[in-house]
Amino acid sequence: MSRQLADLTAAYREELESVERALLQERSELLALNSKEITSLLEARATSEANFTDKYLQSVETFAANLEELRHADAEEYQVLKIKLESDIAVLEQHLEQMRATYQLNAEKLEYNYRVLLERDAENTATINQQKRKLSRQHDVLSHLKQKYQATDTKFSEENSKLTDEYKRTTEQFKDLQAKFRHFGKVDAQKYTQLWHLQQEEAVGLAKQLLAADRVVHEQQLGWQWQGPDEAIFISPHDVQASATSAAGAAAATAAGASSDGSTQGDQQQQPQHSTAAFSASGGTNEVSEEESLGTDRDRSANTG
Repeated sequence: MSRQLADLTAAYREELESVERALLQERSELLALNSKEITSLLEARATSEANFTDKYLQSVETFAANLEELRHADAEEYQVLKIKLESDIAVLEQHLEQMRATYQLNAEKLEYNYRVLLERDAENTATINQQKRKLSRQHDVLSHLKQKYQATDTKFSEENSKLTDEYKRTTEQFKDLQAKFRHFGKVDAQKYTQLWHLQQEEAVGLAKQLLAADRVVHEQQLGWQWQGPDEAIFISPHDVQASATSAAGAAAATAAGASSDGSTQGDQQQQPQHSTAAFSASGGTNEVSEEESLGTDRDRSANTG
């Protein structure tokens, strides 16, 4: 048993030593491999760092050159912009001073205008109150005048209706009076004409007797040639006027034969109006003058008879 244990221990120790040797050999190989790999990586890193450093330096130089160029360009632009901004600041400060002065002046003006507006507002308020009182008085006067107008209008409307009725009644009376006047004038004219013709016949007979006696005296007693007057002296002027009037009426009727019935009716409607207006304007003097003339003719005919 102890020999087997010693053998097993020796076998295990040999196996352990062989394993340890294999591990050491593998470790040495791995260390050599790793060192080679680390060396190559370090060389690659150094190469990369060198390349990066070269590129960095080139970039720094390029950027420095560009920055210097930009500094020069921006310095010129800065100077121009600075001058421009300084001039703008000066102009704006001057404008600011002007605006301050304008603001001060406007503030004073506004203050003055405000005071004026306050005074005007007070005056306007007083005027408005006065106008309101005046308006209330005017409303009272208007209502009074409306009442007075209504009363007056009612009064004059009644008076107008009364005067209209009276005018219509007077117009009817006037038309009746005209009809009566024309009727009596026509009757008086007929009587006057008849009386004139009777007196004319008697006067003509006497005149002819006197002419016959005068002819006898001239021819038989004196032996003169007698020449009688014209027979026209025995014609009545009324007959001459009547014949002339009838001839003129016939001519006028012939000339107006082509006129329409409407215009004739219009003239007939306008004629009474003109006669009415003439009568109202003359105050009835035409009828009086005609009656006086008829009366004078009657007196003359009576004296002649």
